[in-house]
Amino acid sequence: MSTSPITPKNYRPDIDGLRAVAVLSVIIFHINESLLPGGFVGVDIFFVISGYLITQHILRDLDKQRFSIAEFYRRRVKRIMPAMLVVVFVTLIAAQQLLLPRDAEEVAESALWSVLSMANVYFWLFEDTSYFAAASQEKPLLHLWSLGVEEQFYIFWPLMLMLAYKLHAGRNFFLSLVLIAFVSFIAGEYFYSHAPSFVYYMLPTRAGELLVGALLAKYLLKRPDYVPSDNLAFICSLLGWVLIVASLFLLSEHDVFPGLKAIPPTLGAALLIFSGGFSTSALISCLKLKPMVFVGLISYSAYLWHWPLLAFYRYGYGDISATAGVVLFTVTLLCAWLSYRFVEIPFRQSEQSALTVIIRQFALPSFVIIFLSLASMKLDGYGFRWLSQDYKNTLTTLRDANKPAYRYDYVCQSQVITLADASDPKCIVGETHTGQSTDILLWGDSNAAHYIGIIGAFAHAEKFSFRNLQIGSCPPVKSDPAPFATAKRLADCRQSQAITFETLAKYDTIIVSANWTFYDEQSNGFYEQFFTTLRDLVRDGKRIIIIGKAPVLETYDRKCREKAISFPAIRCEYPNAPLAQKVIEANARLKSFADQEDNIEYADFNAYICPQGTCNVLDENGDLNFYDASHLTLNASWKIGEAIIKEHGVPYPFNTLARSAE
Repeated sequence: MSTSPITPKNYRPDIDGLRAVAVLSVIIFHINESLLPGGFVGVDIFFVISGYLITQHILRDLDKQRFSIAEFYRRRVKRIMPAMLVVVFVTLIAAQQLLLPRDAEEVAESALWSVLSMANVYFWLFEDTSYFAAASQEKPLLHLWSLGVEEQFYIFWPLMLMLAYKLHAGRNFFLSLVLIAFVSFIAGEYFYSHAPSFVYYMLPTRAGELLVGALLAKYLLKRPDYVPSDNLAFICSLLGWVLIVASLFLLSEHDVFPGLKAIPPTLGAALLIFSGGFSTSALISCLKLKPMVFVGLISYSAYLWHWPLLAFYRYGYGDISATAGVVLFTVTLLCAWLSYRFVEIPFRQSEQSALTVIIRQFALPSFVIIFLSLASMKLDGYGFRWLSQDYKNTLTTLRDANKPAYRYDYVCQSQVITLADASDPKCIVGETHTGQSTDILLWGDSNAAHYIGIIGAFAHAEKFSFRNLQIGSCPPVKSDPAPFATAKRLADCRQSQAITFETLAKYDTIIVSANWTFYDEQSNGFYEQFFTTLRDLVRDGKRIIIIGKAPVLETYDRKCREKAISFPAIRCEYPNAPLAQKVIEANARLKSFADQEDNIEYADFNAYICPQGTCNVLDENGDLNFYDASHLTLNASWKIGEAIIKEHGVPYPFNTLARSAE
């Protein structure tokens, strides 16, 4: 193992190899996250590389007194825009033909913001994070948020370096950048629970990753004769690999990220860049292998193409099988090579002036995309389908047949509970006597809301009423919901908690249901906290009825019939499915608890939803029983309640609620 300095103007194949590690990590993660749970850190590795190379180029030119803002942006446009704009254009056109109108309109909106270098701002401000929102994996331009971050960094960073150079800023400037980077990581950690979308998508909480690379470039350029010892170079490369590999396998999308957990992969990338400039050890040589360098060269185009391909596939056909994953991976690399060979290289080799490059490679194609995006938005995402009345009528009919519970005005399910929700007269269901309010409350999340029809049927039959109050994706516990709620929902859950428990105090009987299996998967301590909450309510004189988890149909796509109108080769098959074992186990645990407690009772309706243990998406009339994979339609909920009454009468304990309300 030997060391030799590599001057900045030397080509660094190891950096292309590191790019390959980054893009392959991202692609594998996006194909199947279980293969590489922390593969998303590939984006952070890209940020470090960008921060390093851009800073190196700027500082080198400043030292030679030849830096030009116009030339800087000329190079950036040639490097970034042609391939990106081709992908945006193709994706935009495909979306207008394949996606449902609202989804196609969102693609047009994101395309518009993307060409303005603000994709990250768009997804921060407008991405729907509600419980029933379309999966982010099906949004074809979502990945361009990272380019928005970089492009915004390119606006401020050259100006900062020019000012620092003009003022002869030295050690203090370097230390200031270290502080800014650290504050960026800390801010991501602190604000994630309050503003997760901002933290994830925006430059202030991503700047630290770019600055890690920038600081390395500044450090090395100020020490052109520095050569580390063999041992130091080897240790740095070994530690770099350990940090990156550990991040790839130990982190997951459920972690708070970015934040302090973004430091290991970014520091690991910086250590590999540092040691790669001096070391020829096997740990660095593996990055210089021809296949790695090749993938690194096409990594930008691979990153651009992989996400739309995966998003369109998932949109139409659902989860990616092993075979589909291999095919999509291969197609991604093929598209990347074609894009690199016929788009990136020719435009990057252009010798035209900055103004000409900006006009031809950015302004004019952007104008075309903006025009098409605005046209799509004006046509509500229908595109040429706007001319087909048959398409519109069929789509409307299918949509009306499948609405989530929260779309009904008597359902009080919100992302954040307010005092108005807790007192809304529309949210009382059943038979009420004149001048008399109800003392029964249905509480929980969306898994409580979809039972409103069943309980409503009981209420009409037994002449009682109940209020409903649900918080989307929030656990029904009085303790801190942090261990059980996702980071994106935590702030809303905490904000709603005080009003929720103030409301619970006003009711004598509380019916509760929630996504029990999800919260238990988030933390093993969920049931203990939930049971403690119920015992506290019983001590306050409440009667509790727990409703078990409804069936979960993992592969059911609620929009399949709508998509099939224009998406090719979709087959909307609804095979019968057995009741999932995790649902059976969760309900058994809830029942066992209720059986051992006074004033706590248990009920579930799965024997009626899944006769003989078999769950059907469609009823005997061909109508949908399920809104999505784990929620009943409200129409089906009412029908199931009426069927139960017809067959067995109102079951216990619901047949006692009218008497308890007297």
